[in-house]
Amino acid sequence: MSRNAERLNTTNVTPEIPEQQATYSPPTTLVKLPSEGKFYEPDHPLHDKDTVEIKAMTTRQEEILTNQSIIQSGEVVDRLIKSVLLDQKIDPSTLLIGDKNAIVIALRIDGYGEDYEVNINCPVCGLGKKENIDLSQLDVKGMSEEIETTENGTFMIVLPKSKAQVELRLLTGDDEKYVAEANKKQKKYGVERPLVNQYSRMIVSVNNDPSPSTVSAFASSMPAYDSRFLRKMYKAVSPDMDMSFQFQCGHCGHEQDMEVPITAGFFWAD
Repeated sequence: MSRNAERLNTTNVTPEIPEQQATYSPPTTLVKLPSEGKFYEPDHPLHDKDTVEIKAMTTRQEEILTNQSIIQSGEVVDRLIKSVLLDQKIDPSTLLIGDKNAIVIALRIDGYGEDYEVNINCPVCGLGKKENIDLSQLDVKGMSEEIETTENGTFMIVLPKSKAQVELRLLTGDDEKYVAEANKKQKKYGVERPLVNQYSRMIVSVNNDPSPSTVSAFASSMPAYDSRFLRKMYKAVSPDMDMSFQFQCGHCGHEQDMEVPITAGFFWAD
């Protein structure tokens, strides 16, 4: 073989180029937090942050929503939120309820659109009606301007009957889980104390005394008038998404404000 032929054979060898894998980098969006970060402790990643950045939903998130083991564990929402947070230092179980609701609604709008069709039974005649709710029109219920938070994200109220000064904090997903478990365990023994269990997590201190024994004793013996006042103030202070809409029955004409029901079809409309 001639030298030229050798050169020709050499130059005709084409190196294999590996095929590039198709990749998709989901866009990100900023979600406005109803709490504006005011109710988180100083060491929390969302302390004093009014937004959180999340990635758009992909098939990865859809697989989380359909994973039966995750569904049965009750961890679907936390796993879903964790998978889209850019700041992985944020633990979804430590999110305030209102902030978690805002993220979930933003994910639903981004992933499947703002239209949410749900069947609602009239509380008067019992007949069902399909409601098409525009999730993009839900308002943010911000924190009350009359309440000032401490540097630890708590707030103070004075109860009208006992005159006790009570320091409160807003509940997180972890707190709700703790209360639900406590209620479940107590029910086995014929004891039901849902309010006391909830107050024990909400109350940080009573008259500047943060000891668990004092908080527990006060939660168990609080005057009913004070208890009602505490619940009313807590609801007024709590920032959240305003999930209310005007329902009108197409059969009997009954009208009332109702909460947007978050059912299995919230993410799986089809």
